[in-house]
Amino acid sequence: MALNIPEKKIGQSIISASGDTVVLKGEINDINPDIFLSPFFDKILKSMGSTLTIDVSDLDFINSSGIKSLVVFIMKRPSSKIIIQSDTSKSWQKTSLKILQSLDEKNIQLIEI
Repeated sequence: MALNIPEKKIGQSIISASGDTVVLKGEINDINPDIFLSPFFDKILKSMGSTLTIDVSDLDFINSSGIKSLVVFIMKRPSSKIIIQSDTSKSWQKTSLKILQSLDEKNIQLIEI
């Protein structure tokens, strides 16, 4: 089933999902981003197919609480393949995304765009 979650701005964060792609933009630096990320990820879990792309190439910053939300989402997903699109000119992406990939190296792929 195709994802269809319109773009939503929360603080400095912009989240959306369309087709098989989730897009996270701006900055996720809230003390408790689970308030908006958990319901968003729950909708995705209900509708995602066998492959999901998470585009964080326009995400300038994510704090440790935001990373934790991503980890929880990845661990809850069915055995779907995840492709994470990144921009490694953003320093946080070089290290943090490799940690996410280590959760399931067989099914999580990092792509630099």
